Order: sequence, then C-alpha cells, then structure tokens
Amino acid sequence: MVNYFGNLLLGLVVIMAVSTTVFALFSVFWVTRRRRGLADWTPPVTIYKPLKGLDEGLEENLRSFFRLDYPVYQLLFCVADPNDPAIPLVQKLLRDYSDSDARLIVGCPAFGLNPKVESLAAMERHRKHDTILVSDSNVRVKPSYLRETACYLADPGVGLVTNLFAGVGEEHSGAALENLQLNGIIAGGVASAANLGITCVVGKSMLMPVRVLEAIGGFASVRNLLAEDQAIGIRVRKAGYAIRLSHHVIENVNQHRSFRWFLNRHSRWFKIRRRLALPTFIVEPAFNLAVVGLVWALSGESGLAWGGLTVLVGLGLFRDAVQTKRLRGTFPSFRHLVLSPVKDLFLMPVWFDALVNRRIHWRGHQFLVGNFTRLRSTRVSRSVRRRVRRVRRLRSQQHGE
Repeated sequence: MVNYFGNLLLGLVVIMAVSTTVFALFSVFWVTRRRRGLADWTPPVTIYKPLKGLDEGLEENLRSFFRLDYPVYQLLFCVADPNDPAIPLVQKLLRDYSDSDARLIVGCPAFGLNPKVESLAAMERHRKHDTILVSDSNVRVKPSYLRETACYLADPGVGLVTNLFAGVGEEHSGAALENLQLNGIIAGGVASAANLGITCVVGKSMLMPVRVLEAIGGFASVRNLLAEDQAIGIRVRKAGYAIRLSHHVIENVNQHRSFRWFLNRHSRWFKIRRRLALPTFIVEPAFNLAVVGLVWALSGESGLAWGGLTVLVGLGLFRDAVQTKRLRGTFPSFRHLVLSPVKDLFLMPVWFDALVNRRIHWRGHQFLVGNFTRLRSTRVSRSVRRRVRRVRRLRSQQHGE
C-alpha cells in the first residue's frame, strides 16, 4: 500500500513537472509574439541607471541606451562611491554623446538598507519627466526597446510595464549556467505568471508613471526590502493598476561569470522567493525536471524509470534550447546546453540552504533577510542592538514621566 501511494505521488509530480514545463514554453512564445494594433505612445521618459563597478560589457550596455529610437528621454546614472571605476566610463560616454540629455550623479545620501533603491532615490530630484524607467546596468537593449515598452502605457489603467530578458554572451561555464537558467526556468516562470495574472516583476526593466510610484509610497516604501521590484509590483496591483509584460525582449549580458558567482546569485534569488511565497518555494523542486527524473530513476525497479529520467532530462534540454533561440535568436552551443541538467542538480543544495539560512552578501554588504525580504544589516552585533533597544526604552520612559 505504501509503495502504491508512493508511486502515485511520484506520478503526479512527473505530470506536474511536464505540464508546467510545456505551459511555460507556450507562454514564452505567446508573450513574445508579434503584436498588432499597439498604440504609438511615446511619453517623455527619465531612465534611472544605478551603477556599481564594471559589469561585464558595461560600456556597450550603457551605449545602447544612448542609441534609443525615442523622441524625448533623459538618462541619469548614479554611483554611490566617488572612487567607483564606472565613473570614468560614464564620463567618456557623456563626452561621446554630448548632445544627449544625460547626467552622472556621484554620491547617495543615506536612505535605506537597499543600495539600489538608495541610488534610485538620489536620482529622483534630477528627474525631468513624469514617466520613469528603472534599468539595471547589465542590460543591453535594441533601439526599439523604449518605444515597444512605453506603448503599453497608452492604457491609463496600466501602472507598470516590464520585460522578459535573455541571457547572452556566455564564454565560461558559470556564465553558460546563468544564461541557461535565465532563458529556461526563469523566463518560463515570468511568462507563465504573466499569462496567469500573477504578479512577477524583475527589476531589470520597470517602466511606470510617476503618479503610480507616488500612489504606492514612492521609493521610500521599499527602501529596506531586498526584492524592491516585486514589492513595487505587488503595491501597484493593490493600488488598482494593471501590470503588462512587453513583447520586447532585452539582453542580460553574462560572459565570464564564475561558478561561485552563479551559485551566490541564485542563492539570493532563492531566498527572495522563500520569503515572498513559502508554499510555492517549498514545491519548487517538483518543477525541476532533472531532480524529478533522478528521483524516479533511483526509486524505480525497472528500465522504465531510467527511461523516464532520459525523457525528463531531454525535455529540459529541449526547453532551454528552444526558449534560448526564441528569446535571443540563437541556440546555445551543445557543450553549454549539456550543462543544463547538471545546473538543475547543483541548484538543489542552494535551494535547501535558502530554506534554513537568511544571510546574503550583496553589493559589498551582508544582510539578514526577513519576512517579505526585509533587510537587516549584520554589521552590528546582537548585544549592541540589545543595548540600543534598552537605551531607547529608558529614554521613552523618561519622556513619559
């Protein structure tokens, strides 16, 4: 009887893994299909570019934003550290495109624990236009990007537009693993969420009217959250606005990433999902084709189970190859594609770590991640925090007297 229910449960998991993979593949094709009848809506836009260090391909990434086919837009770049190596590069681009409406802001007033949001807030006072675009430094775009994203704001009920992103440029194995993950499971998940009406916002590209940002409390409302992008999306939906996923795909450049960098990045993303949606996070391994196939193979007593492993791994390879071709126009090389099931297996210990560990390292800072991804700095010891709380209580009692 136990064996029967175990096989039944395993069968249901296999069906769920296959069906969600097929639906995600369909969703990627559906979201990125050529649209007809979209409005030619081009409101003036201010683009926020928070920078830290020299991301891979940074010069060409930033240069692509100077080449946008768009009537009126302002470019703002912000670095917190006056010794940041990105500063000379931005200054060079400002000289190369001296006719552009672009500006570099150096230094960020203290605003919160999220360093990216701190940079966004520092740029806010230099904004000229009433529509803003938040864009990460590792993003590279085509000239039509802003036009094909802003058109969705022609509907006044839309409060936020975001984009799918394709991992490109892999040369080393860590970058290949990252791009396979982005183009496979991540892209499929974002596209599936859009088709199902589930809020899923990734901050690589967020376009929104300022009035909507102000309606949800501005950047101050997310200044101490790790997942400021998803929090903004949730607040936009709660404020009564719709969110749209543009058909225009942007590029996320990863060329020489290390294996350690890959694991650290997804450790952070796992911890975000763990703190935002625990029930969904718990069942994530059931959507991992390589893991489900391996469990099936090791628990079976016939060649059928090992055949199932082959089919599931093959489906994962097919998904990653086809979605990569759809998103960026080229297939991954075979030597990189065969790393896909290895990647899925290596991510399982990272998933388990996120289940029990709240510590992250991000942008040169160490934090503890709490509920709804609220950040807490780890630089101050627990005993010091206790003394501070004790002093505050004493002061409040004295004021009360």
